[in-house]
Amino acid sequence: MTKVFLQQTVMFILLVLLQVSLFNQINLFGIATPVVYIYFLIKLPVRLNRNVVLLLAALMGLAIDTFGYTLGLNMLIMVISGFMRYWLLYLFTPRDITDNVVPSFSTFGRNIFLRYAGTATLLHIILLNAIETGAFAVPHLLALRIAGSFALSYMIIYGFEILCSEK
Repeated sequence: MTKVFLQQTVMFILLVLLQVSLFNQINLFGIATPVVYIYFLIKLPVRLNRNVVLLLAALMGLAIDTFGYTLGLNMLIMVISGFMRYWLLYLFTPRDITDNVVPSFSTFGRNIFLRYAGTATLLHIILLNAIETGAFAVPHLLALRIAGSFALSYMIIYGFEILCSEK
């Protein structure tokens, strides 16, 4: 348990630093910005207490908001994503998992993990962009922002997972 806690703490700090200093500066074609801090929520242990997940999600969102000057937007979206995490895990977690495992290629299988991570990332990006751009003010621009941000985020999360599974 201590090893998982230490890994999650390092991942929290690393993802906040990467998101604020690097990924928030990327704005591909004025449309796509990668949102990789959701990877922290994706990688939390499956059977972690719901209140702890919501608290960690709020802390992650607060850290991104504090350094990114977004006034609570990311905190709101992370808490909503943390709340939806349980339904996503119910949909995608293999039924034979009994331990408190961390979602990964090795525990879920590559295809199931990618569907779980992709769905969580897509829902997070839809909420983030819908609230940030004023819901559906310009639908085609919103769709482009969602598609571009999802594609970039998903590729980066896939790369992170490959690096983490290589250990």
